[in-house]
Amino acid sequence: MKKILSIFLALVLVLMLGACTKTEGGGSSQKGENSSEPQRISTITLLYSTSDSFNPYESITDQNRQIAKLLFEPLVKTDNEFNPVMCLAQDIKTEGTTCTVTLKTVSFSDGTMLTADDVVYSYKAAVAAKGLFASKLYEVKSVAAADSKTVVFTLKKADPYFKNVLDFPIFKAGSDKLTDEDSVKLVPIGCGKYVFNDDKTELLQNPKYYGKQGEITKIRLINAPDRESVAHYVEIGAADIYFNDISDGEIIRMSGQKLDINLNNLVYIGVNHSVGDLSQALLRQAISSAIDRNAICADAYYNNALSAKGFFTPVWDVVKSVQNIQTSQNSQITIENLEEIGYNSLDREGVRYRGGRSLRFSLLVNRENRSRVAAAELIAEQLLPLGIKLTVVSVSFEQYQKRLKSGEFQLYLGEVNITENMDISSLVVPGGSVAYGIKSKVPTVTEGEPPSATAADIVNSFYQGKAEITDVVSALQTEMPIIPVCYRTGVLFFEDGITNVNGASQNDIFLNIHSYKLK
Repeated sequence: MKKILSIFLALVLVLMLGACTKTEGGGSSQKGENSSEPQRISTITLLYSTSDSFNPYESITDQNRQIAKLLFEPLVKTDNEFNPVMCLAQDIKTEGTTCTVTLKTVSFSDGTMLTADDVVYSYKAAVAAKGLFASKLYEVKSVAAADSKTVVFTLKKADPYFKNVLDFPIFKAGSDKLTDEDSVKLVPIGCGKYVFNDDKTELLQNPKYYGKQGEITKIRLINAPDRESVAHYVEIGAADIYFNDISDGEIIRMSGQKLDINLNNLVYIGVNHSVGDLSQALLRQAISSAIDRNAICADAYYNNALSAKGFFTPVWDVVKSVQNIQTSQNSQITIENLEEIGYNSLDREGVRYRGGRSLRFSLLVNRENRSRVAAAELIAEQLLPLGIKLTVVSVSFEQYQKRLKSGEFQLYLGEVNITENMDISSLVVPGGSVAYGIKSKVPTVTEGEPPSATAADIVNSFYQGKAEITDVVSALQTEMPIIPVCYRTGVLFFEDGITNVNGASQNDIFLNIHSYKLK
């Protein structure tokens, strides 16, 4: 009898835990209280940290920041090709340095209506936190509520793609200050797809949500407070969805399916324009042509990267037709450029030289990032047969930053996250916050003609409304102030029983959770 009872209990446990989708009886059903058909509850499991906040401007763990995307909505999100997707914004008009946002008619999860004052309040909270969202809003000079449905952003410069960074989460004004009877802060009140249950262990669909409600009606949460516990739960299959941006070159793998997520992270070779002939665009172009970007993506980044075809991500539709940097090595262009500037002789090591100068440079890299070190070594291998010798210098991150800021480098391999408005001026315009080694270029003057504009001039003109993005692309590829290598990608893993996950993006891995289907 005991054996039969044990088997029965084991079968019950399997039925309870063995699938993502299950039917739970009891209570009212979706077809009404008098219906005999049980309510269908579709459930997935995610990781979170009980020790971290769910206030999107205070959370520090990746898992809680991702969960916050389900609790709060922004004005705009961007998809996997960095196109804007309207959320709480009904309409956005950008004219010069003025961006006017008209809000949708939306209620918070407590039933109160969203107003422009809530947006202004959330903006101020984002800026005060000085985190990721504040760094994206650097162009904002002021923000004000014109009326209950209209928010006006005044910008420091004209930016036609500014709306792409209006992804700061919106919560009800003052709700981030609310506490429980023990003076513990409550989760702010949002407009998101989900809300917490009473004991904060599950997310349930928000009945007040303005958009589509999908098949996932419940999300169970497992506490994973640190990297070790996250790795454990992912590896044993306890989590149904897991995202890894592979920022440190290491990846925790999960069984099931995976989806590549485009990151706006440019890996590039930075150039000290004060060193020898590195001041010449022809030499920088020669180095660029000598690089086999496809091989670097495959061998150094294990195909978790896209070859750079220009200075902007290759998946951005706006520049797809005008970016034309070759992704495979073109030795002919390299040799032609080197010979044009006088490097026609080879020394005993096969390194090109002219007069007292040879094409020998050091390539600085942060040794704590294994993918970047591998990429640096591969670049050195690719350039040597063409007469350019690079010595890879691997240093600690602290030393790496110190040398960049002091100008103690010739070339360096770097990575920068570009905000979704695609503003790379801080990287390529002299004086920019990360424009290490780039000096102001004197415009070329031809008798009887106006001075030719530099790439920095064109970029600055773009943000004055006097140039097009295609002009920026052309000027940067011609002048090559830095040398683009690749754009990294992240990986979204999901359990085999989940389908239709293709709408995920870096901005929100749950962007299309309303479309998920469970087998």
